[in-house]
Amino acid sequence: MIRIKTYKSILCILLSLVLFSCDSDNNSSSGNNEQVSQDIIVTKEKLVGDWILISSIVDNENVSPSEFECLKNSTATFNQDDTYEVTFLKLGSNSMTLCSRTVTQSGIYTVVGLNSVTFFNFDSEIELIDDTLQITSKVTNGNVQQEQIDIFIRSDNSELGENQEEETDSVETDNQTDDNNDDNTFDGTEVIQNVLGKWEIDSDKDCLQQNTFEFKPQSVFEFIQHKETFNRRDLLAYSVSVSYPLPENINATIIKGNSTVVFDTSAECQFIKTSTLEYIVKDEKTIVLKNISGVKLLLEDNNTIKLVYTYTFTDSNANEQVREFIYRKL
Repeated sequence: MIRIKTYKSILCILLSLVLFSCDSDNNSSSGNNEQVSQDIIVTKEKLVGDWILISSIVDNENVSPSEFECLKNSTATFNQDDTYEVTFLKLGSNSMTLCSRTVTQSGIYTVVGLNSVTFFNFDSEIELIDDTLQITSKVTNGNVQQEQIDIFIRSDNSELGENQEEETDSVETDNQTDDNNDDNTFDGTEVIQNVLGKWEIDSDKDCLQQNTFEFKPQSVFEFIQHKETFNRRDLLAYSVSVSYPLPENINATIIKGNSTVVFDTSAECQFIKTSTLEYIVKDEKTIVLKNISGVKLLLEDNNTIKLVYTYTFTDSNANEQVREFIYRKL
């Protein structure tokens, strides 16, 4: 009798252990499913939106500024409905068709886990790595096949942020227009004699106060601007491809159009832009820069010039803004 009771007790214990084990497995499986679901939500939130190309690397080396000039305009868009489109802008067949070749990939994506996404209708390998979207392709240069890695970051990434105060202290001289031409009948000989030479900005800001311009013979105008720091947006403007996040040490000199820009993280003023332009005397008090809209130089007296810069600042209203800077003759 005692043996039967003992047997029944052991049987009950075994059944309890089996039921507990099954329940634990179910709980573990449920927990894993919940984690996967959460990973999918987090990854999709990170992925959905607009991305822009910030770096292009071929066989472990950043491409040259001339090659990156077109590539930097490449974009990627991922939608909530699981569709995507990636567009690469590339050099055309000749200088007359600059950036005219467009390569577009589109299709359906599926988020399968944390930072893990599968893509359909895509010829290259695409990965989410940290805060970047990286696309790896095979490119042919002559008879040599090379590996190209294009790195995208979200368009709202903090590295693309603008220092609004420093941005408004910079005068844009790269975008040329036909607003100011040389159809001018005013004889500016006397004005030119008064303004020839170097002028320095009147400012107490460390780097800004180093800004100068110089009126030279043959209507040559040299304009030098300084900024304390620069960001990713500045680098992209001059087609400089660097890794993400920004490396601590950057040293690059870029010539673009009529400007030479020096990026140097070790310098007191990390951004220096020198522009060589042409000036036109419009009347006894007004000088403009040929083909550069929005900039006027107003003669206050023989030792004072007011530089008036009119531009559209990208704020919520996109209103026209005006900045004025005083320069004194050295």
